[in-house]
Amino acid sequence: MASESTQGDAHDKAWAKAEKRFTHKHASEYYDPCQDFADRSLQCMKRNASDREMCHDYFQAYRDCKKNWLTQKKVSLTPLSK
Repeated sequence: MASESTQGDAHDKAWAKAEKRFTHKHASEYYDPCQDFADRSLQCMKRNASDREMCHDYFQAYRDCKKNWLTQKKVSLTPLSK
């Protein structure tokens, strides 16, 4: 029983540290716009008994989305030179 309350206290302390950062985050900081592609690729793997060849198009769509998103993110974070 004592270890359960210790774990609960540790969890509460960890949340107290992270809460400010989490509640004051930017709107899309924890949002992955490519999650739909990731979900579809996993569903394809389940449907096709983990045959990667059958799901190649889903994986490629996810890679393309992720690449575009990271490129846009990098461009938006680059300071404008005057």
